[in-house]
Amino acid sequence: MPSPYEKRLRASRARLCDALERLVQGRPIHPRHQDGYRLTVAALAREADVGRNAIYTNHRAILDELQAAAAAPKPPISWQDKLDELRATIKAMKQDERRMVSENALLLQRARSAEAEAQRYRRLHARLVAERDAALRAVPITTAARKTPPRD
Repeated sequence: MPSPYEKRLRASRARLCDALERLVQGRPIHPRHQDGYRLTVAALAREADVGRNAIYTNHRAILDELQAAAAAPKPPISWQDKLDELRATIKAMKQDERRMVSENALLLQRARSAEAEAQRYRRLHARLVAERDAALRAVPITTAARKTPPRD
């Protein structure tokens, strides 16, 4: 009769084998793997609901199978799947392009208004400098001012 430790070991091995098979076939049941995953020890442990440490210490054979499955070449995808993937990529790129074009138009408008405002401030500055220079300019004393009648 197997000991409780051996029973636990067999049960976890069975869960790991089932989880590895599901991951390799691309039909995981763990919610975190529904949107994609890589064949890693963490993904296998999560799928099998087993600690990573248990895989490293007690299930070296499964670890070797996982590494072999991860190194195996991926099956070629069909032309239709590749075409669909590329069309989706093109659609996403076109949306990005439209977004960038409108963003660039907005930035161009802001740059032009900033340049116009800067030009307006340059003209104002030049006028104020001219006024200041005129106010600070020395005024010569004219001879007409000296021709005041002398006091007797």
